[in-house]
Formats: sequence, structure tokens, C-alpha cells
Amino acid sequence: MDTMNDKYAVFLDIDGTLMGSVDKALRKNIDVIQKVRALGHKVLISTGRATAYLPENIDIEKYFDGVVSGAGARVVIGGKEVFLKTMTKQNIKVFCEYNLKNGIIGVLEGVKNMFFMGIIEEAQGKWIDINEENVSEYMKKDFPVEKFTIIGDAPKELESVLTGCVILQHNGYAEILQKGYTKSSGMEIAAKEFGIDIDRCIAMGDSLNDLDMIEHAGIGVAMGNAVRKIKEAADMITDDVDSAGVAAALKKIFSLKD
Repeated sequence: MDTMNDKYAVFLDIDGTLMGSVDKALRKNIDVIQKVRALGHKVLISTGRATAYLPENIDIEKYFDGVVSGAGARVVIGGKEVFLKTMTKQNIKVFCEYNLKNGIIGVLEGVKNMFFMGIIEEAQGKWIDINEENVSEYMKKDFPVEKFTIIGDAPKELESVLTGCVILQHNGYAEILQKGYTKSSGMEIAAKEFGIDIDRCIAMGDSLNDLDMIEHAGIGVAMGNAVRKIKEAADMITDDVDSAGVAAALKKIFSLKD
């Protein structure tokens, strides 16, 4: 690779990759990211979080060139939406009614709002409660949802009652994504906008929803805290998230000095 002459696009997962429990590590990551951008490369967020759930403690428009959100459901470049694939109204209806009937704690992650069913400690402020009393009214409305989340283990039958969706079960929660729309598809869309080939894309992550983009990118980087499948698929393994693994990998790839 020729990082001195060729331009690259870097795609970074948020939770467990860019951001962990140590604020100092996050700041170090962002500092190094700005050095990479100053060389003319593009650095983007690629997250399972939907737009409405992006962290408020990171000025994404200031520090990044774009965002792939909802694990590939939406792509925003320089503040402009270039792609959006939302959950169908039928899947939203089925998901809400199934969860309420079975007492499942579920979240609808949207472009503008977060909706939830059940008791979620994190649900406050802009989060909107969907319950037995108001579900029929919400089903009449048209609101863009990028992905679903289940707190705990997702029932196996849920994938069969939803149309065109796939469930990724993690430790303590499950993501429900639209088939064919992944972090790698979002990476391809964003890279094309910049005129950058996929072999000059760098992807970093730690969990199963990062697997496809790490396999598809020219350089796949696993965090030190990544799950085993990510480490096995990656071209290199960096430090863990609380040791600023993103910064360490970028410094190595782009030959940056302190």
C-alpha cells in the first residue's frame, strides 16, 4: 500500500472501537484521525447505531467525513444523505405487536427518534415509549426506522415473522437488520462517493456486525477486545479500545509520528 500517494477511506465502528470507557483514549483517537484527514484521506463512522442514537459527546460533522449508520441502512457524506433504506411499515407493525404481546424489550432505532417497548434504563429524553395504549396510533404514522434492537436474547421465531430481516445475536442484546444492507454495502456506497476503490478502504471493529466490512475492506483491523471471529478475519490486530487502539492502528498504517 502507498499511503503517501494513494488516498484511502477509513471506516470506524463506534462502541468497542472508537469509544470505550476511557475518555482520554477517545480524544487520542480523534487527534490521530485529524492527522490522517490532513493527509487527504477520508475517515468515516460505520456503526450499528441509528442516526438518532449517535453519541452526543462526539462532534461527528466536525471530526469525520461521513457516517454509515444503522449497520448500513443510511449513509451520510459531509452532512448530506446519499443513501437510506428504512424498515418497512409492515415490519415495524409486526415487530411492535410481537414484542408487546410477548413482553419483549425492544427498540426501534430511527433517523430522527428512538422508540422503545418495555423498561429500558437508557430510555429518557427524546426516547418515545410505544405501549399497548398508543401502539395503534403509532402504526398509522410514517416514521423512518433504520434497525431494530432486542434487549436480551431474540426469540428464534422473530426472524421468521419479519420479512427480509436477519438477526445478529450479541452478548446481552440482538440487532435486527435488513438483509442485503450491511456495513460493507454502506462502505461501498461511501467509497464510491469519494472515488476510492474498495481495496483502499480500511475497516476497524470489534463485534459481529463489523465482520462483513472487515472481510470486504482492503485492510481489516480487529480491536484487541474484538470477538474471536473478527480477529480471525482481520489483516491486523491493534490495541484494545481503552488503550486507543484506533490511534495505534492509524499511526502504524499511515506511518505517523507522535
